[in-house]
Amino acid sequence: MKVLFNLVDKFLFAVLLIAAMQIPILADHYRQYLSGYYDATQRTIEEYQALANQFGYSNVAQMIAALEQNDVALVREDARNKARTLETFHNLQYGLNVLNQGNYFKQAWYMFDPKRFTTLKRVGENFAPSLPLAPSAVLYSLLLALFINVFIWSPLWCVRGVRRIRQRRREARSQGKTHLHT
Repeated sequence: MKVLFNLVDKFLFAVLLIAAMQIPILADHYRQYLSGYYDATQRTIEEYQALANQFGYSNVAQMIAALEQNDVALVREDARNKARTLETFHNLQYGLNVLNQGNYFKQAWYMFDPKRFTTLKRVGENFAPSLPLAPSAVLYSLLLALFINVFIWSPLWCVRGVRRIRQRRREARSQGKTHLHT
């Protein structure tokens, strides 16, 4: 039984390690996806800035605020669209900063946030598993796999430990009774 347990433990750890090693690769794919989206959005924001400059606004936010005050519903809706584009641009900047500067765990936390599931799904459609080359990525993957492996097996270890303690107590009691009778 112990051989089977050890075999399952090693197999589970290997699967966890390979899965954990995919996180840096997925982060690279995610970064590439965001970079393309960022570039396209940045061009749009630059066009907004040129428009703002042309009509005497110092920045895009001022222009949007003025458009939101317009009496025409179409112009107000256009202002809301521009505001959403500007917000998207800032979110993309933040995401690229995390993916470029953040460590393994910050990148994973960012990518696996439920708010970004749609983006993760799109990135995953073009994802091809491979192995990271960066030593830090391999080290973080190893640490994560070890942590998850310990987390998974710890309840079983606790149960086994309790059983051992109970068994030792029973043996001690039975030895104590044996010594009394002899």
